[in-house]
Amino acid sequence: MSAPMQRSVDVKHRIPASSAPVIMDFTGTYGEQPFARDGNFNWLDCRGIQGTDCYCDEEGGAALGKLIAAFSPYGLHFLDSGNYHYLTKLWTDRIREPFSLVLFDHHTDMQPPMFEDLLSCGGWVKKMLDTNPFLQKVLIAGVPESEAVKVRSERVLTISEEWMAFGLRAFEPVQALFCSGQSVGVQSLSEYGTCDSEDRQSSDIPIYISVDKDVLSKDFASTNWDQGSLTLELLSGAIAMLLDCFNVIGMDVCGEPDSSDVLFSDKACMLNSAANERLLALWQEQGR
Repeated sequence: MSAPMQRSVDVKHRIPASSAPVIMDFTGTYGEQPFARDGNFNWLDCRGIQGTDCYCDEEGGAALGKLIAAFSPYGLHFLDSGNYHYLTKLWTDRIREPFSLVLFDHHTDMQPPMFEDLLSCGGWVKKMLDTNPFLQKVLIAGVPESEAVKVRSERVLTISEEWMAFGLRAFEPVQALFCSGQSVGVQSLSEYGTCDSEDRQSSDIPIYISVDKDVLSKDFASTNWDQGSLTLELLSGAIAMLLDCFNVIGMDVCGEPDSSDVLFSDKACMLNSAANERLLALWQEQGR
């Protein structure tokens, strides 16, 4: 088993405590969630931007890029439903230093594009890997084992949904994983190693966290995509561990309810508001 991760944070990447999180409102759901109504946010109204739902065309991407230009990627961003998860790419395209991505998602979001000129919610991770020269590695946590084994890239590591059922110990070898480039399945428990001092330096690279709440079970979130089985406690614990042990320079959260649901049902809004509030608190508790 890997040695405990050591805290290594370059304070120059810290986000000032006064930096308000950004809310990108495409569907109106945040207006129904108490956490958003009661907090201090930079609220971006995206409802009038065309060409952005699931697929982002050139015009839509340009409009969104212009909208977020005034805000730093080094912060917390709420992205609305999973249909807009490709926004992670737009935010991280503005990072001008080596970094790695930690993605909590029930899907790999590595589908080949149907159209080369369209950025999609199902293929943005692959697009980042293909085009972002600063992106070092991607860790995807929470995908089914059946999907995790399909990932074929030395730069992409996986912690399967089944492995995460073991609890936070699933994240104990994260530092070694970033060094060695192996995937994590239920059968690979004995394969973990530790990084030597030279390799361990690679874990000092800043990370950006992206969360799709479809990684959670339906007891803890309501999304418009098929969902996983994680508890909010486990997700929160994993993120808290990353925030405490790594130089986390930014984070975003998506996975809001289906906008076709009448008024985003009260239950869906309350579930998601509670999850969003917890993730917001985690970010703020770290002095960000």
